[in-house]
Amino acid sequence: MEQTNSCRLCGAILKRRARRCYSCGSSVGDSAVQVSARPVREYASVSAVSDAVPRSGDCALSEKLRPLNLKKRALEIVGWGLLVPAGMILFFSRFSESESELLLGLAIVGGVVGGICIYMSRQYLKKKKELISEHVIKGMLADNFELIEYSPHEAVSEEQLRESQLRGWNTRRGNDRFQAKYKGVSFAFSDVTLIQSSGRSSGTRFKGQWLIFDLPQAFPVPLLISEMEHKGKFSRQDRAQMEQRKEGAFTVLPGDTELVSRVLTPAFQAFLAETSKQFFYNERHLFFTSKQAHIGINTRQDLFEPCNNVQDIPALRERIQGEIDYIKNVVDGFLLTGLFARETAEADDGEEEQAQ
Repeated sequence: MEQTNSCRLCGAILKRRARRCYSCGSSVGDSAVQVSARPVREYASVSAVSDAVPRSGDCALSEKLRPLNLKKRALEIVGWGLLVPAGMILFFSRFSESESELLLGLAIVGGVVGGICIYMSRQYLKKKKELISEHVIKGMLADNFELIEYSPHEAVSEEQLRESQLRGWNTRRGNDRFQAKYKGVSFAFSDVTLIQSSGRSSGTRFKGQWLIFDLPQAFPVPLLISEMEHKGKFSRQDRAQMEQRKEGAFTVLPGDTELVSRVLTPAFQAFLAETSKQFFYNERHLFFTSKQAHIGINTRQDLFEPCNNVQDIPALRERIQGEIDYIKNVVDGFLLTGLFARETAEADDGEEEQAQ
């Protein structure tokens, strides 16, 4: 029987010599396995030959996801199949007076029906997200952190984002907000997208991961370390104590050498340099004020999202664990500032007591 490559993460057929899966974007070297050619409906069985071990309930979850994948895909095909020709007819009708009213009417109806199909496909995506969040992501977050709260459809509040001094946006959205403790440090996380809209035009100012840490001691003046912002909206009193300077790719406010050195330790600077290599697109924005520290990492990616044909739940867990490890790495990086020395020591003592 003919052999073909299939993506272990989403089940999609891979083109010969493809480096990445067209469906989920995962690396072929990490996700491809050999399976016999068979109908798409049977690709969930590929998990049996994966290195990951299925957990109880994974097969049932895969069965629930399969019809959602098929319905979402079918609605997208129908929706775009109606929207594209309808849009072309309406566009060219502006330059021609010979278009019949019947054709224009059909184009309008097709556009409306196509839009409804696309909207319905998004609802199936939302259902997939809810299932995966409830049965996979929530449990994995609890396994890796001291989880306090998880809200898959919520994001960091607009008020908190405004406090971070990152400007140039007026609309925000996001998801997968959770609050947790890790190594004694309390923090909140969510995926965030910040959009600048003006009239009919809009652009993405930021899309990536946002973390907010609770600091053990308040900062005497706000501190901004950013590749994305150069000024900030500080009070007159704070601004009087500031001077702008550059630290490599970062703009740093204020110029208080002692304060900056408490944060930009050699180890923390090495961490920032290392995170710049983890994504193709990567900008960092850090802001310290009062008893909180913000870090936004503009990766242009959204973590914890289901891919188009997600079926292999063990492979999905592997990918999500990698994304959780990335968040843990960011928290570990902040511990290198020395601002959390007491919390880190207490966490280490607690781990030693548990080991004994």
